[in-house]
Amino acid sequence: MKHLNACLRSVLSSGIQIDYNIFILDNASTDGSVDLIQKEYPNVILLKNPKNVGYAKGNNIAIQKSSSDFILLLNPDTIVLNNSIQKMIDFINTNKSIGILGCRVIKPNGDLQWDSCGTYLTPLMFFIKESGLEKMIPSNRVLGSRLLTHWRRNSTRDVDWVSGACMLIRREVVESIGLLDDRFFSYMEDVDYCHRAHKKRWGIRFLHTAEIIHDSGASWKQRSDIHLLTSLISDKLYLHKYYGLSGAFYFKITYFIGCFFRLFFNILLKNRNRARDHYRTIIWAFTGRI
Repeated sequence: MKHLNACLRSVLSSGIQIDYNIFILDNASTDGSVDLIQKEYPNVILLKNPKNVGYAKGNNIAIQKSSSDFILLLNPDTIVLNNSIQKMIDFINTNKSIGILGCRVIKPNGDLQWDSCGTYLTPLMFFIKESGLEKMIPSNRVLGSRLLTHWRRNSTRDVDWVSGACMLIRREVVESIGLLDDRFFSYMEDVDYCHRAHKKRWGIRFLHTAEIIHDSGASWKQRSDIHLLTSLISDKLYLHKYYGLSGAFYFKITYFIGCFFRLFFNILLKNRNRARDHYRTIIWAFTGRI
């Protein structure tokens, strides 16, 4: 609830110079968020689900209710900085070929959040990610290519995808490719959406002058195993969607090798919680059970 309150305050004070509506899709929360919105933000349009239907499906409900020329997907655990929403609107308005626009994302401690944008996930990149090579030499242009970690996010440029934590979408994109793929419960729905838009020749761009703070994974902090599993399920779905049965097979082999390395090192380091999480996801990857 505190994250949502801070997010709404930042949006309302961010200097947006056009008419807009704010939609909040509540996925069966139990933290008092609904009461907060009804009491403190009566002009916000509240949509309530009886159960948690996931990020993609929840956003689709709000998108279908909206009618604006642009749609901003914004996580509730974010804070908008320095008129960034208006900067994004101004930029996309003057660049007609851009269909989806993202921004610079920083953590609450001021560090860059690298997964603000990147390149499409391929079987090779999945191996580099799960083997741990990606984190060993992040400045390397090959090993860090998935999240472009050799680039300090200090320039505006075209990218393959931008993060759904703050994603501005042109209405024409929705009309041409449809809604988010709601088979992705959480994670990778933004990569998939940008991939589909790019196939229709829409530009995907990162705007470095717009910035948000993102307390990434705030809702998952008490369940790191579910967080890891949800991310893996989305990776598997994405690889299967774009690489077929070979992508799904490669997922299992790659994850098996990479996760056993991580399990081994976490046991050596006596990091029992992380070792437990990796053990559970290995079981899931090969049996479908956890």
